[in-house]
Amino acid sequence: MDEATAPALTASDEALVGGHAGTAYEMMAPIIGRVAVAAPPADVWAAISPPGNLLNIHPFCERNEINVWDGAASRDHVYYYSGVHYQREFADWFDGVGYDLVLGPPQARTALVRWRIGEAETGSDFTIKVVALLRDDVPAAEREHYAEHMIRRPLPSYLDSVVRGTAYFAETGTPVTKNQFGTHPIYSPSD
Repeated sequence: MDEATAPALTASDEALVGGHAGTAYEMMAPIIGRVAVAAPPADVWAAISPPGNLLNIHPFCERNEINVWDGAASRDHVYYYSGVHYQREFADWFDGVGYDLVLGPPQARTALVRWRIGEAETGSDFTIKVVALLRDDVPAAEREHYAEHMIRRPLPSYLDSVVRGTAYFAETGTPVTKNQFGTHPIYSPSD
């Protein structure tokens, strides 16, 4: 296991956050979504690397608008079915392996996200690691409430849906549908 998929915070996580989000944050323990994919790594890379890829793999994404799509200089926007809007700013791009990005509302950073593809005996291993960022100028009790109700509880099911959507598209070539693996209270609640 490399640092990008390690279940604890690593020095490279801290360096990436410091370089792209600043120091006014408390980093939470990583939350990881992982899935075995019955397709080779090249097929998983083909699913996650083109511009607008979230429309094929992300069951909570209504729109995926591109500002720039150029490796580590890429920037796009995710518009969820709930109306939430995040901007993704890519920090590192590793052809065939994955990428690192910072994510959040357009004027803020709320997470470091690492997408990684690994080889497996019968296909691939696909992982998304999220290190959520909590603003350190918010009182501790409010930070803890936010961490519990907006990150620790809802993020595992969110990541499970995204990694499963990626596997589904890489294996079948068919885009996921809205809420294909269930709804999400923050990003795509039931209608």
